[in-house]
Amino acid sequence: MNEERKTKKLQTYINKVEKRLASMNRGSKALIKTASAVLLAGLLSAGFLVVSAMAGLRLLENQLQMVEWLIIYSLRVWVLLVCGSLVLDYLRGGQ
Repeated sequence: MNEERKTKKLQTYINKVEKRLASMNRGSKALIKTASAVLLAGLLSAGFLVVSAMAGLRLLENQLQMVEWLIIYSLRVWVLLVCGSLVLDYLRGGQ
């Protein structure tokens, strides 16, 4: 019984999020897509550097530190863009 109630709560929460995302304006949706692309690009490049370091390739001097920076800064940019899109949607008023 308790699991069903928790599942229903989670489903209602997900439905609310989907409705709010669907009602966002076009600029906010574009910012969220850009943020996702930036995060994906940063994580893929960090993954490439990790795999190349494990394979023994020495592409950069501080390769592991570059991996840290790529992950941290891609997450920072993602957070800034997502928060910016939410503020933009609030200021412009969702549809």
